[in-house]
Amino acid sequence: MRTILTGATVVDGLGKAFPGTVVLDGATIAEVRPGRWESAGNGDGSGHVLHLDRLVVAPGLIDMHSHDDVASTDPRRYPAKIAQGVTTSLIGADGLAYAPVDPEHREALVRYWKTVNGPPQDLLSADWSGLAARLHGRLGINVGLAVPHGNLRIRHLGWGLSRLSGDALACAVADVVRGLDEGGAYGVTTGLGYVPAVAADFDELLAFCRPLVARDRIYASHLRDYGTAIRGAIDEALDLGRTLGIRVHLSHLHLSHPKMFGRAPEVVEELERARQAGIRLTWDLYPYTAASSILHSYLPAWLLDGGPEPALLRLRDPAVVEGLERDPAMAGFDWGRAVIAHTRSGSYIGRSVAEGAQAAGMTPARWMVRLLAEEELEVGAVIHQTLADDDACLAEASGAVVGSDGLGYGQLPHPRYYGAFAAFYDRHVRQRKTLSMVEALAKMSTRSAEIVGLADRGRLVKGAAADVWVFDPDRYRARATYEHPRQLAEGVVHVWINGVPVLTDGRIRPDVRPGRVLNVSR
Repeated sequence: MRTILTGATVVDGLGKAFPGTVVLDGATIAEVRPGRWESAGNGDGSGHVLHLDRLVVAPGLIDMHSHDDVASTDPRRYPAKIAQGVTTSLIGADGLAYAPVDPEHREALVRYWKTVNGPPQDLLSADWSGLAARLHGRLGINVGLAVPHGNLRIRHLGWGLSRLSGDALACAVADVVRGLDEGGAYGVTTGLGYVPAVAADFDELLAFCRPLVARDRIYASHLRDYGTAIRGAIDEALDLGRTLGIRVHLSHLHLSHPKMFGRAPEVVEELERARQAGIRLTWDLYPYTAASSILHSYLPAWLLDGGPEPALLRLRDPAVVEGLERDPAMAGFDWGRAVIAHTRSGSYIGRSVAEGAQAAGMTPARWMVRLLAEEELEVGAVIHQTLADDDACLAEASGAVVGSDGLGYGQLPHPRYYGAFAAFYDRHVRQRKTLSMVEALAKMSTRSAEIVGLADRGRLVKGAAADVWVFDPDRYRARATYEHPRQLAEGVVHVWINGVPVLTDGRIRPDVRPGRVLNVSR
């Protein structure tokens, strides 16, 4: 049966907004036209008609940088995305994912990454087709798969910080090709701030990215540094784009060091110069001044050399602890900004590292090491680290799109999982009035679809996939806060994913799972 959406403002993803009608027929959009359904002479009752006066109909939102690898199958989690109008999440972010994973590396990878992506259940797979098969029929939203650089480095070199070269590099590149061709992956992702990817040199990255050229897929990178060395980290990504002519995408772009505060206009100017010079450059970010990650990522890379088990042995070594206490980077960081969001035991939630250290009569480095050892590395933190004006400058630039970077698991998760898109709209359209509704929705949907090559998403046109949402532009906002993060956004009235209603009259249907693994091809 057809569903006819009429009387609303239609934002079509082609730069236009007009009073109109959208007709859904099964999993596709059958028609988009100006005017009301009745005024077009089609009030013949052929389909379920929804009159949506004062509401907006738009293409389903796309989370450009998500950690929904497991949450997309979890009815306790994915409603948070649906309640914002999100219909697709790109997974495998930051170069680490739950496929491809070989049996000998499974336990270590889960221990390292569980705080980010959640417990993998039975999703761990040796290849992309295996993961797609495990996801089939279980997805509350659509997902796009990635080729995770870190996984392939682990597969062919282990967790060490050695150089990947020779036959091992050739085998890794062959896996890249398989992921792009057989897995339909949207591109290669890297997490150059994480072990073991931190050891990758430019030649290694170049080799991983060469298969992207003929397929026109993206290189999406968590940069090596978002602090004082961010300019060099950006230059490395730009050099890859300049050398190969590939699409370069910078993940969760932000300026995290006080010495960089207020310098977002300079960074944007550099990025825009690169775009004008022909580098196909984009970036994503979320509208919050705090980040969230695994706490052990703030340790020196050498401590995690070899993976989680050697790291735990080092953390229990008194000499290592004393060395960390003398480390200028550890001593110079403001640990009052790092708030514990998740631990294996459930202890210390909501307490900053500085507060925990003071209560224990320890230095922050010693207390943090003890915590990580006790919790066997399973510690997540929310790190308050940027200026709102810097974030807004980066977000409003022409190359920016929205990615939540949200972590759906943990005792006190960052509110971005529950509110990134609604907060972005509220901030830039209603509060700052720096983006129009059409511009904001493009950054949350259409441009992301274009970047990754999802040709049938991000637009309301005949023949496109019926990923559609309806919202009240006066009520659409985030309710999640740092203190109370698990609050769904408000103002979304209806959502369809592949033509299936998953939110109706403001009520989510978590039992319905119409999501698909989207195969990217340009």
